[in-house]
Amino acid sequence: MPQPIAFSAQSKTLPVSVTATASDSAALPGKGSTVRIVNEGPNVAFVSIGTGAQVATLPNATPTATSTPVLPGTDISLTIPAAAVLNVSAICRASGTATLDIQVGEGL
Repeated sequence: MPQPIAFSAQSKTLPVSVTATASDSAALPGKGSTVRIVNEGPNVAFVSIGTGAQVATLPNATPTATSTPVLPGTDISLTIPAAAVLNVSAICRASGTATLDIQVGEGL
């Protein structure tokens, strides 16, 4: 069985300050098949990643693709279309803040 490809230590990192208002849409810092998001905390952040301008939303009774949670003090890796130029936006619940560190690359 082949070994998984390790995420590059040379990946560019995009810091995103998150508040109760959706952050400005920003281009991901590179292309690849995986986006890694580290939430420095202390609150849950919700992210939207896609083509064109993004506006993150909080989850509600109608599930949407613009509210993927990233728990405080954790990191997640998500697959993305490798050839696409993608943007990201993030939001926290009322009075919450977080700092996200976002990288794009290959592997885990």
